[in-house]
Amino acid sequence: MSVRDLLAGAAAACFVAVSWAAAAHGPDPTRGVAFEPRLGTQLPMGLPFTDEGGRDLPLGRALGGKPAVLVLGYLACKDLCPTTLAGVTQALDASGLAPGRDYRALFVSIDPRETAAGLRRERDARIPADFRSAWTFLRGDAPSVARLAAAEGFRYRYEPGRDAFAHAAGLVVVTPGGVVSGDFPGVRFDPHALGAALRKAGEGGVSAPPSPLLLLCYHFDPLTGRYTLAILDWLRAAIAAFLAGAAFWAWRLRARKAAPR
Repeated sequence: MSVRDLLAGAAAACFVAVSWAAAAHGPDPTRGVAFEPRLGTQLPMGLPFTDEGGRDLPLGRALGGKPAVLVLGYLACKDLCPTTLAGVTQALDASGLAPGRDYRALFVSIDPRETAAGLRRERDARIPADFRSAWTFLRGDAPSVARLAAAEGFRYRYEPGRDAFAHAAGLVVVTPGGVVSGDFPGVRFDPHALGAALRKAGEGGVSAPPSPLLLLCYHFDPLTGRYTLAILDWLRAAIAAFLAGAAFWAWRLRARKAAPR
């Protein structure tokens, strides 16, 4: 069994566990929600947005000729988005890159009702002062946000009954020209990998996609921003069963090789 087979088996175990738990607890919470960045895709640079200062700022100008991290979310999200932003700033801090000089960082709200004052207030509350020179918080009308999200591979849905958006967690790295160069699912990011992806994006390169195992096992329940207890329990059981099976297979293989012919 190759390493690829091991990863495929673990990913399948995670998928089965998540699917079973979701089916057992009602409608699929991930319907219409995905984070599937399309590496090499050109983002629409002329899309109109407004920054936290109330200035009109097309996407291309917001990048400022720098490689950038791009995070989509919304300000009223109290679990997933603050955790993601904290993970991004911590990883950037440890990456060895200088904010504003080596990279830009954009937070684009998927809620067209945001105001410039709200963007400014939340940016100052969530981004440490030492990093604000690199960050721009943006809002746009519904068509602009939808076009950007579709180009990036970020699918979300609005739920009127809850007045909330269901969405996944992650970020993309883009080149100065707005090409999707790398993607990082989840809410915690490896500083060295993120720094390397930004350096590569600065050169116009595209990074390798992440492992499908990480994409599945770092999957949040988009309705709550947290792992549900049932899903987490089944993930643990599925992974434990897979690892036990892999260990048994390896033991049998060694025993077979050691047996006299």
